[in-house]
Amino acid sequence: MASDTDGIPESSYDTDHQPVRNNGNDRSVWGRWSWALFCGLFSIVPVLLLIPSVGALISEITLQRECTEITDGTVTQLIFNDDDSSGSWTPVFRYGVSGRIYEQRSSVASAPPRYEVGEAVTIRYDPDDPNRYVVKGDYSALILHGVITIMLLGFTAVPVTIAVVVRKRRRPAEEPSYVM
Repeated sequence: MASDTDGIPESSYDTDHQPVRNNGNDRSVWGRWSWALFCGLFSIVPVLLLIPSVGALISEITLQRECTEITDGTVTQLIFNDDDSSGSWTPVFRYGVSGRIYEQRSSVASAPPRYEVGEAVTIRYDPDDPNRYVVKGDYSALILHGVITIMLLGFTAVPVTIAVVVRKRRRPAEEPSYVM
């Protein structure tokens, strides 16, 4: 293919021998679907993470709802988690139900520690399974799962929204059809 001195191929000129510029109106398959593909790839990871996150959120809501009985509890120890960079603390709670003593490690750690050893807490437990419990007034696990789920929804929705908006902007305006 011949080209002029500017390095533009001869086939890239219009009838007046002026260079034809694309101006972003590429109608090739790649040009039409590149944003959708790009945004779709960035939506796959949040969608895959969203599934267990929603499951954990539903599980936490169910736990909060099913723990209806109340008993007194005590923080027996704080376990230092040196495996994470924050150096967080996980409390261990002891409580009694029907003469049986339960000692449970919390599912949520915090830095600095939220509780002190020896601190009295009110425990809400599931009467069908006293191993299932929540500390009354402690909604940190529920908030954590809720925030993660909302963030993942955003990370999923934003790329899809961008792909739809870009696709609509690239689509040529359709001529109205008049029926007589």
